[in-house]
Amino acid sequence: MAKTSINIKPCNVGSSRPHNRRTAEYLANIRKEKIYIRTDLMAKNEEWVSPELGDTSLEERNRQIAAMVKEKTGRAMQTKDRERVNKKTGKVTVVRGSTPIKEGVVVVKEDTSMKQLQRFCDVCKERWGITPLQIFIHRDEGHYETPGDETSWKPNYHAHIVWDWMDHDTGKSCKLSPQDMSEMQTILAETLGMERGTSKEQTGREHLERTDYIIAQQKQEAEKTRIAKEQAEAELKAVKGELKTEKLKNSAAEVGTAILDGIGSMIGTPKVKRQQQEIGSLRQEAAARDETIEILQKKIQTMQADHSRELMTVQARHITETADIKKRYEKNVSFFQMLVRKASAWFPHFHELLRMDEFCHKIGFNDEQTETLIGGKPLRYNGMLYSETHRKRFNANNVIARISSDETNNRKFVLKIDGQSITRWFREQTEKLHNHVLSKGVGKGLKM
Repeated sequence: MAKTSINIKPCNVGSSRPHNRRTAEYLANIRKEKIYIRTDLMAKNEEWVSPELGDTSLEERNRQIAAMVKEKTGRAMQTKDRERVNKKTGKVTVVRGSTPIKEGVVVVKEDTSMKQLQRFCDVCKERWGITPLQIFIHRDEGHYETPGDETSWKPNYHAHIVWDWMDHDTGKSCKLSPQDMSEMQTILAETLGMERGTSKEQTGREHLERTDYIIAQQKQEAEKTRIAKEQAEAELKAVKGELKTEKLKNSAAEVGTAILDGIGSMIGTPKVKRQQQEIGSLRQEAAARDETIEILQKKIQTMQADHSRELMTVQARHITETADIKKRYEKNVSFFQMLVRKASAWFPHFHELLRMDEFCHKIGFNDEQTETLIGGKPLRYNGMLYSETHRKRFNANNVIARISSDETNNRKFVLKIDGQSITRWFREQTEKLHNHVLSKGVGKGLKM
């Protein structure tokens, strides 16, 4: 039964999307000595994005989490590692920065389904509160055991799971102990119907990344070839030394007496013949090794040439596609600019309504609520409203919001809360909060 495992680390939100979705720019700049992707197998890849994430990028999700942490805890999210010094002992410990989005690489089988991975994610969410955002199954990665030999392809079936690792009720990171991580490995194996991998506590080895593992294997093969070549060269050198010695002995025997010559013919000749046979055999082996090395070098050169041609083709296609996209973009921009000009001419309040639409979204109203307000209808609202001026969110309980004409400028609109302008309403909420804080301070002083 095939073994599975999962390796979880902080997600690089900048590089995760290009790699997982195989963007054209990523494929054009890929380093094949690090990772090899077969474009003919890319159609077999699968992806899933949670409805909660939707079209939101991981960078934007990261910013949303940072805002949530600030709101829940009152402190900015610490993303950088920092040192903490014990004042009594002077011992320095490193406090790791928060990594709100993590990515796990899962070893899977060729027929592992997206439903199995989703079921695994559901169990993890229920068990530890970590929220799956994306799942990508890759069936197009691997390596050739023998460069240039298509039949030696070894696939690396795996999946990437991107998680939101934060508790949105408390604003704190989900904490998983080594026992929890071990339990997760067991749950994964049971869900995928695979054998659980051996833990590093038993093997004593740290996990190797996918590309590092392939490089390590290739280095081992290269080291074996180097050792074999050195042994063959050493054996050949030794045999040549023995042959030279035998030649000197034979020369001495030729100028010696007839008795020594006879002894030499009885003892030396068979030995020389035997050594000559061994030398011939070693030379054949050395020639075979040299021929193998030459074949491998030619294959490497062919692969490099193929890679260069393929890279140039991809780059050319990328340049063409980029030019087409830019042309379509400029055409669309021109079209929309024309629409805006016409709309402004037909509807004098068009620009002002666009400004109010942006303002309503910015302070906290959703699309449906904003549409109601833009339509001139009153909206009963319960929730939080954000003031950029005061940089605070204020609680708005059962208020009536409405957009109406500005009394001082009939070309402008103003958002009103319970009949008063939003600016004045924010000012009153700030004053109430300030008075509340002062009253608490006075109360504490009286108790003293």
